[in-house]
Order: sequence, then C-alpha cells, then structure tokens
Amino acid sequence: MKRKLYSLAAIILVSAFAKAQVTFTDATNLLENQTLSSGVAMAVVDMNNDRLDDIIRLDNGINLQIEYQQPDGSFNRLQIGNVASPWGISIADVDENGFNDIIVGGSYDGLRLLTANDDGTDFSLTTLGGPAIFVQNTNFADINNDGAIDYFACHDDGISSPYENDGSGDFTYNLDLINAVTAGDSDNSGNYGSIWTDYDNDGDLDVFISKCRLQAAGNPDDPRRLNLLYQNDGSNNFTEVAEEAGLRPRRQTWSTNFEDIDNDGDLDAVMVNHGLSSQIYENNGDGTFTDITASSGVSAQLSALGLGIQVMMEDFNNDTFIDIFLTSTDQNHLLLLNDGDKTFTSVSNAFSDSNDEIQSAAVGDLNNDGFIDVVTGYASGFNNPSNTDDQLFLNDGNDNNWIKIALQGDESNSNGIGARIEIEGSWGSQIREVRAGESYGTQNSLITHFGLGAATDIETITITWPSGIEDIIEDIDSNITITIAEGEGLLGLEDVVNTSGVSSIFPNPATTQINFTTTSEIQENTIYVYDLLGRQVIAQSMQTVGTQTINVSSLNSGVYFVSIGNSVQKFIKK
Repeated sequence: MKRKLYSLAAIILVSAFAKAQVTFTDATNLLENQTLSSGVAMAVVDMNNDRLDDIIRLDNGINLQIEYQQPDGSFNRLQIGNVASPWGISIADVDENGFNDIIVGGSYDGLRLLTANDDGTDFSLTTLGGPAIFVQNTNFADINNDGAIDYFACHDDGISSPYENDGSGDFTYNLDLINAVTAGDSDNSGNYGSIWTDYDNDGDLDVFISKCRLQAAGNPDDPRRLNLLYQNDGSNNFTEVAEEAGLRPRRQTWSTNFEDIDNDGDLDAVMVNHGLSSQIYENNGDGTFTDITASSGVSAQLSALGLGIQVMMEDFNNDTFIDIFLTSTDQNHLLLLNDGDKTFTSVSNAFSDSNDEIQSAAVGDLNNDGFIDVVTGYASGFNNPSNTDDQLFLNDGNDNNWIKIALQGDESNSNGIGARIEIEGSWGSQIREVRAGESYGTQNSLITHFGLGAATDIETITITWPSGIEDIIEDIDSNITITIAEGEGLLGLEDVVNTSGVSSIFPNPATTQINFTTTSEIQENTIYVYDLLGRQVIAQSMQTVGTQTINVSSLNSGVYFVSIGNSVQKFIKK
C-alpha cells in the first residue's frame, strides 16, 4: 500500500457545544420548480464539481431536471426532458471529464445514460445494450477495480445486470464482473435494494442485495426473499455468504444500508423489512452480524414502520454519531437519533410541514452550512407520482461542528467511489465510504460529511482509495469543505464563511477553462489569476453577475490563484 502524508495549519477556530435536537424547515420556495411530483427516483449530488450539492428529480416521474445550488442559496433549473419512468437513478463521472453523468432505468424501458458535455451545460442520451430488465435499485461501483466506474442494476424479475466501463464511458453488459444469481429452479428474483460496501474491512467492495419478491410472502424459505451478500476475495471472485454473516432474516427486505453506528471501525447495518419489524444489526468485526433491534430503544417504532422503502444513515445533528432516517408508505417517516451507546431516540415532528407520508428522500447539504438536508417525495404505490409536490427541507442545525470532504481520483475513479475515509480527533474516530447509490431508488451526496460535535479540529484524515493508495492529512480545522486528490493531498480549501459571493472553482484540476459563479456581493469588475510567485498571469473583466469562465489553456501546469474582490481561491492547471 502506498502512503502519503500531508499537513495543514489551522485556519479558523469555531467553538461549539454538542446538542441532540433535529428539526427541519420547509424551504421549497427556494426551488425554481416548486410544483413537481416525483416517483421514487431522486438524487442529491454535486453535478458540476463546484462543491455545492444539486437536486436531480423527475417531474411526474418522467421528466428529468437538475436544480443547481447557487452560492446565495437559490437554485437554477436545467430541464433535460423525458427519460421514460425510472425506478432507479445513479450518478457519477463515467467519462472523467469533470462533470457527473446519469443512468436511469425503469420497467423494461431500457437503461438510459445521460452524458454531460465538456462544460456540463447539456447532456446526450444513449441506451445501454444488454437484456431488458425491470430496474429496481442501481449503483455505480468499480466492480473489477480497474480505475473505471462500472454500473450495477437490480432486476426485479431475474438476474441483476452488471455493466463494465471501458474507461471512456462506454458500458458493456458483462456477467463476468459478478453473477448475482438467486439459487433455485427459477431466478424469478426479487432484487430490490443494493449497496456496494466493504463490510468485512478487507479493502475490497462486497455487495449486499435486499430480496423482497412479494409473491414469496407466504414462504420464508422462498429464494426470492432470501437476502444475498456477495463477499469479494480481492480478485473479483464473489461468494454468497448472507446466511453465514447473519444477514438473512427471511423477512422480505426492501432495502439495507451500512454505516458505523458505534464508531468502532466497522460497518453496521439497518434493514427495512415488509410484514415484520425492520432491524438494526451490529457488525461483530469478524464478518458476522448480531441483531440488536430489541435493545436499540426503538424496536416498537421499527415494528410499526409497516411497508418501509428506504433507509438513510447520516449524522443529522453533527454529534459524531450516525442517525437513521426511514421512509414508508404506511407512516410519514421515522427519524432515529443515535444516543451514542447503540440505542436510539425517535424524533417526533422533525418534518412538521411535510405534505404527506414521505415515501422517498435524498440527502446532502443543500444550503452549504454543514448540516444534512433532505429532499422528500410522495410517490403513491412505490413509484407512481402523486398529486403531492416534492419538498426541500433544510436542517435548522445547532452549534455542533462539521467537515465535508470531496475526493478527486487519479488511479481510482474520478469521484473516489469506493474509497474509505477515516477521521480522528478528540471524540475518537469515524469512518465513511464514498458511494453512488444505496438503499432503494435514490442517490445521496458524493461529498462526504462528518459531524464533529464540539471538536474544533481534526487530528488526522486518512483516505484509502480503491487503488490501494493511502493519503494522510493532519491538523484540519472544522466547518470547512476540503478537496483531496489521490496521491497529491489537498487541492484547495473552501471556508464556507469566507466565500464572499463566489462559488468554488470547477473543474479543479482544469485543462482548458475554469468556471465559478458570482453573486451581487461582488463589487469588483476585474478577475485576476496569479501564479505561485505572485505574478499576475491573467486579468479579465467580470461578466454580469452569474457564471464566469476563464480560459486557462495557455497556462503551464501548476498551482494558481483566482482573485476577485476579497475572494481568493486555488486551482490546479493540468
């Protein structure tokens, strides 16, 4: 394993006190389109590499659009158009041009790849080859660990579909990547939720598939309702071990998520089941799990969830412990705050202004304040859009601190999907994985978020990339967003309270041009670019407030700084 160590001196100190409360405020009025009704499929992802999470939704479950977050907290909409009726959505930079791409799929209507152009302002549509399938959850993951991001789609009626990326964004259906077949005479499969995760801490990606074939409801041993856990041996050989791992409860599992709920360095699991109680599992550290639902303090609430759909695991109150948010068709939602001792407290009325039962959601930081926000949808019958409009709920926050980490892969895929991030500080340690698609039907932010409680700095950040490279960074302050490049360390540091009306530069690194967005706070009319010696290399008049573009193709490779008003930001010229 290659290891690189970096150090950064402290920049700001923000003291805070840990608090447990979580409430959300309806901020749908910030969206350009406030009367949109989604199905299940939705996402919160930074689409244009400006380090601001954006919202990806499907009006009436059909018409794809992106709401781009602006530095002033508003959103600008890009209407893409009709992409049939997707049940699953996954987002990643498949051709590594600096802008994220989208694959959607539904009921036997094709897997549609929308590839962003070279400036991220438009998308081209192609349909992947391979068999027709009834898509459920989907993921991007580097299945064969060759540095190119591959694609995996759960099939409701048969074997799930893996697609190999040739490195340029062209995908080929290839069962040699993984043959996730269901045992029995017929693979009439019931593959619903899927998640690629290193559950056994051996440095490679395994995959868990939640099985929930409704026709198998009367027989707990029907293969169509037996969860699958494929363990990777590190050489792209997968062995199914769900029974041995203790993750096959025979309960019609709709979706499952994995995070470290007790901060002990391994990933625990939460299952959303139909007909019987949903469950919380503790990772024993030896490749097996123990059901701790009965001692979790919320067994009654999990039992009453009914027809649950999704489970998201995030630190919603920034107290250093992972919380749990579940959606359902039978009740509004279930938000469980982690008490720090493997027990949870159910929060009432956190979304008091919700329009209806929250059936689908995607999460990320949608006002760039370091707290996790939620976009909610109200699909009727799992994926039929209702007459209830989607909502944007902003986390009201508290005094706790945070850090957000974006990755830029080199030998690994450009998003760093599959990387593990560990941070250490006065509270102990926390781990996260970078994932594209988890739970069921949705995707959450690719910018990794950690709550820090009252801690004002992080002693060590360790990135373990899919390539095996390990980057270590020390002495980082709280309440900032950082970008870490594989094998290089920090690319730039954006302190959210000092952006001075200018968004982060994107793409970064850049080859031909850089972009950023200005607001009315900027009074200067000239943009300057300086090299590391302080020499001015570009001076350019600022356009009308909005997106600014600077041609940097003539610059030599290296580090440069953009100065406008009081804002100074760093970028890398390749």
